[in-house]
Amino acid sequence: MRVAGAGLTAAAALGVAAGPALAQAGPPSNAGVQPVEVDDNPPVSCPAGATGFRVEDPATGPVSIPGDGTFQLTVTDTSAGQVFSFSIPATDHRAAVKVTAKGGTGGANVYTYDSTTGFPTGITMDGSLHTPINPSGKFADLSHIDFCVIPSTY
Repeated sequence: MRVAGAGLTAAAALGVAAGPALAQAGPPSNAGVQPVEVDDNPPVSCPAGATGFRVEDPATGPVSIPGDGTFQLTVTDTSAGQVFSFSIPATDHRAAVKVTAKGGTGGANVYTYDSTTGFPTGITMDGSLHTPINPSGKFADLSHIDFCVIPSTY
């Protein structure tokens, strides 16, 4: 019986290993926040008290925060695919509480900066953010990034 059970376990393991590669959220950001992959193309969705906005076709340069200030966005092509960073100046008195990176035809990665990830008042900068890993093994090029910001005492 043990031999038959081991054979079934091996066959089941091979079936899983031989299946198609699925998208994965990928590695954490520079701040250590692990992205969570969500299906499809989520709408801008922010926690209570946060202002949300979308950056279409993101590129390196300043980005306007609706109604209050700007911040720096840097998009970089790497051997793993596109990654990006953001830096909100202290003079703008804003912090990010959620960032969603969308690219390609798959899902999106959500980075949450709250008490569960060690950032109860948000964060003013982070880097190495990316879309999910495609079956090709690389991050998809960015189509848009959603930011949720809150007033900050930074």
